[in-house]
Amino acid sequence: MSNICQLLDFGADVLLFNKDTYIVSRFKELISENFNQKFRTQLREHHSDFSVSGIFNRLCINEVNFKVEDITWQSSSEGINCKVFRVGSTNWQGGKLRIKVSTGIVSPLMYKQDAKLNIIVVLEFYSDNPNEPESPLDDIRKMIQAEAT
Repeated sequence: MSNICQLLDFGADVLLFNKDTYIVSRFKELISENFNQKFRTQLREHHSDFSVSGIFNRLCINEVNFKVEDITWQSSSEGINCKVFRVGSTNWQGGKLRIKVSTGIVSPLMYKQDAKLNIIVVLEFYSDNPNEPESPLDDIRKMIQAEAT
């Protein structure tokens, strides 16, 4: 995997995983919804009102309580094989995708309420050919910029 990271923050770009395609904005929504759903999962072992987010909000070691406000998750460092089609490009670009999800926990007012989550999804793309221009016009733009200076 290359060391050059491209953030996929333009929502209209397209991701291809084997046979499944997603618009970047929709893919981020699906990840966010999945995390939200998992954090809302009710755990009924000890108390009927505990959820995953509620447990993470109240971290306790021995008799010392710690308030957890932010949790960050990231996919494996090897990345996920995929292809990206950027708006304005002429072909798919192969590479690896890393997903980072940050959850900011907003504490509930009452002990039994679920904490509210602020979920931020960041998609990092590592191209198989990092020296390849993103668009065929990139070389022309660089020449124009060089002539202008």
